[in-house]
Amino acid sequence: MRWIDLHPSDAASETTTVAERDAATDADVLSAARVAHQTALASAAQAHRAAAKSWSGLAQDSMATSLHQRHASAHLSRADALSETGSPATLAGADQLESPTLAWRKALSAATQLPPAEAGVSRPHLDLRVGLVAGPRLHAGFFGLAEFRDLTSENWETQLENLDLVLIGSEAEDSREFLTETLIPAARAQGLSVALVVTSGPRLGPWSVIAESCTHVFATDPEAATLLRSHCPENTPVEVIPHPVSPMLHSPLGTRPAPTRLIALLGIEQLRPAPHLDEPQFIPPLFDGVLGSGRPTALLPPHLTPGFQATSAPTPRPASDPSPKRRSPLASPPASREPQPYHWAIPADYAPWTLTRAEAALLGTAAESARMQRAMDVGLAVNAVKDSQAVFDPQILQLQACGTMVFSTYNQGVNSYYPQVHIANSAEDVSKTLETMSLDELRRVQGDGIRRIFTDHHGSDVLTRIARTAGCAVEAAQDRVLVVVDDLTDALRADIASQTHPRVETTSWAELAAGTPPTGGFEILVPLDPTRRYSPEYLADHVAAFRYQGASVTTKLDGDAASTDDAAHQRRAGVTDLGLSAWWRPAFAALRSPDALLKTLEAGQGASSSTMPVYALDHLGHRPVGARRDIDREQGTDIAEAREEFRRTVEEQGLELAVVVPIYNNGDHLRHKAFASLRRSSIFEKMHILLINDGSTDASTVETIEELAHAWPNVSAFHHSLGGSGSASRPRNTGLALSFTEFVTYLDPDDEELEDGYWELLERLREAPAADYALGTMAVWTRNYAVHDYHERFQAGVEHRDGLDWPKPEALVALNFRPASIEALVARTAWLQSLGLVQPVGAVGQDTYFFQQMFFHTRAYVPVYRPVYTYYGAVETSIVNVISPNYFRKYLILEQDRAAWLREVGLLEVYLEQRFESFFVSWYLQKFKHVLPHEREEAAGVLRELIAAYGDVRWRDPRGRSFFRSSQGRPDETAGQLQTRWQDRRSQQGRNRPGTIDVKDSEGDD
Repeated sequence: MRWIDLHPSDAASETTTVAERDAATDADVLSAARVAHQTALASAAQAHRAAAKSWSGLAQDSMATSLHQRHASAHLSRADALSETGSPATLAGADQLESPTLAWRKALSAATQLPPAEAGVSRPHLDLRVGLVAGPRLHAGFFGLAEFRDLTSENWETQLENLDLVLIGSEAEDSREFLTETLIPAARAQGLSVALVVTSGPRLGPWSVIAESCTHVFATDPEAATLLRSHCPENTPVEVIPHPVSPMLHSPLGTRPAPTRLIALLGIEQLRPAPHLDEPQFIPPLFDGVLGSGRPTALLPPHLTPGFQATSAPTPRPASDPSPKRRSPLASPPASREPQPYHWAIPADYAPWTLTRAEAALLGTAAESARMQRAMDVGLAVNAVKDSQAVFDPQILQLQACGTMVFSTYNQGVNSYYPQVHIANSAEDVSKTLETMSLDELRRVQGDGIRRIFTDHHGSDVLTRIARTAGCAVEAAQDRVLVVVDDLTDALRADIASQTHPRVETTSWAELAAGTPPTGGFEILVPLDPTRRYSPEYLADHVAAFRYQGASVTTKLDGDAASTDDAAHQRRAGVTDLGLSAWWRPAFAALRSPDALLKTLEAGQGASSSTMPVYALDHLGHRPVGARRDIDREQGTDIAEAREEFRRTVEEQGLELAVVVPIYNNGDHLRHKAFASLRRSSIFEKMHILLINDGSTDASTVETIEELAHAWPNVSAFHHSLGGSGSASRPRNTGLALSFTEFVTYLDPDDEELEDGYWELLERLREAPAADYALGTMAVWTRNYAVHDYHERFQAGVEHRDGLDWPKPEALVALNFRPASIEALVARTAWLQSLGLVQPVGAVGQDTYFFQQMFFHTRAYVPVYRPVYTYYGAVETSIVNVISPNYFRKYLILEQDRAAWLREVGLLEVYLEQRFESFFVSWYLQKFKHVLPHEREEAAGVLRELIAAYGDVRWRDPRGRSFFRSSQGRPDETAGQLQTRWQDRRSQQGRNRPGTIDVKDSEGDD
């Protein structure tokens, strides 16, 4: 049974106590519940058996026979599972009827066993006194990192004294009049800097006026920063900063293994209406997927999210700080909030898993909410904003900081910058991910999140930057690394050179013993072992660990996830392998030798778990020498050797479908997007996944490719020589040439197979020998969600008979040359290779041109009327709003090749008549608007060459006719404004390596 508070605003519900509810749960109620539960399960099992019979009774000569059999088998399996679950033996006791309430209470209890969070040894409490006017986001992001005093209309006069800085957050609820007419003038009159931090995006509201009164302005969104500069005086600096996260609240310390299996949504941050959350593509895939996995689930209504209690007392210092403890703004829960008219509400369908007011009260404070975030292996986040690259729910970052994997609704920025966050596109894929993900894969996702947050979002670094910009005397933290190794092999030298952490020097034990100081000084000593190989993120993991916990020694663990999990993210007394350790500012005497360094840990023997001197991270980022093949990145892979290896792999494993994945500097998206989607496919073991590296300059991408190829026998890797060709054409061409399976498809690293789409395409094509390929549809995320239904668009150019679509003569003309995505199809490899098509190397938009050529030669294809993959069209991690002449040069390569082909097949004139002009105006001229003024003449010259490829173009559109006139195409912004916006975007990207992803840019399919 389930007690549900359907009216959370009802004051009477606040008086409901847990004790009262427990009293009603007697033996009779439980017995009745068991009977009802068994009856319901038996009815469900019966329904599944009836469905299985229906599916299996269909005509055996049906083209979809295998699909029917698969459905029938699935229904029978589900019926058997339900029968077993509903048996009296299974339901023998109350413990087997764990309700959402019981799961929630158990998780709360488990969370209390976690050790308290700590300040990082490299990021101690800042000697800074800050007056704070802010909401929950900044309170959480800066919690415990300095001395904060909440300023209110009642206490500001007494609290302004002895402050170093006043900080105002844009989510604060204080009135504009109080801020602009009272607090800010008073603070400035006392010589204090007043910094505004805008976290709410470009919809500024009153904050644009408030910004004019402040001495300094910071924004987490570059678009907001651009707008703020237009409002503020010229002498008011406006800078872009990352969202802050504090390890004093959110930390992975002590979280392995996770003390609870619960998956919870702990509220959302919503500042304005979010009507998109009522659309079917947002909440149901997330919630239904989690519930379908069978994991215990709890959903906290947004208006019951614990907040921060305002207080004039400073926030507490770390436990190691000798100063007296002070009351925390997290010490008591805030008064219950009522839902506002614009607040999103959890749909009634999920009422059994939605926490009541009384259950939410058990969570208590924001500190307890943070403990729950730390306790879970998997957490949920709902984004009230979907179409921003910089504004998303704060739990996206907070959960990752806790070492918790995040499943989230769609948001542009989350998809662009945090590929390790799983975007919920379908309930089936969410459920499959939770059911099939291995422990090693889960720990990799979590480890990437921890490193990313404490590298780019540490609240102390953000606060230090604000304070220093505002003129406060605060020293910026440094993380200079000194690697010590006596036998510096070529392999080890290459590993050191590939590290993502930027400040690394190398020395030997002999030089240290002789007292030879490193040229740049150091804070972190890292001994390396020549018998090991180290991944590019190895040092960054150690550096991050010193930022979120207080031990002065860190160590990696040796083994896999299963064998090391009990020791991961825990304190320990010593180091078992010096070559896996790192040391924060070791004493000078300890630098004489490895033995002297290890001897410093003897004092930690017998210490309590919280004071042990060593922090163990995880098992990731290292391997023995020889465990994997070595790659010559300069020379790349020999094509002849690769051909034999790839053919042998297909033959030995009986693989059926080649999936060609072109890769260039986007290893994180490859691992967490494309490859993760293939991993949950039912035919993963029958796929030959071809990871074709186009000469990536990013060592992490190469490491990811090789790691995946080594881990999975059906994954093969090919490396072009270092440098890249400029587009996905070359690796796609190589992949097709190295495909030896009967069927082939393509998938970009930052896209995802959807709901076993390639399995369905493969089965349908296998059953249709007359078809050249099977074509599905494409799910698209940009600012909104859409499905591109190619079959509806292609109706005018095809004849449908015998379950196939047969292109008519002049079909391309009838379709106005509109393409489909090559990622939405599975083709017969021999047929596709026989066409001799080559995607023009260095061109962009080449995939749509490739399909036009394919379609020209198509005899028939199988239409599959549903999305088979997800295309993310707003990935923004390298080139953004500013377009350069080189961008058009890539299209020049494409258009010169296409024009030549159209002449060859006799379609050039009709292409010019039907498509070229409209596409030139709607695509190229729109892009041309974003060219910097000083590059416009050069870009226009490239476009002239592009037009010349088609000969004499007869312009009808006035925009096309006037293109070369000087009055056309001028940008709305000055060169300085465009350049500043470019720099803001680069700042937002933080430590993202430049060029990690090619722009998601193709011709589209209009």
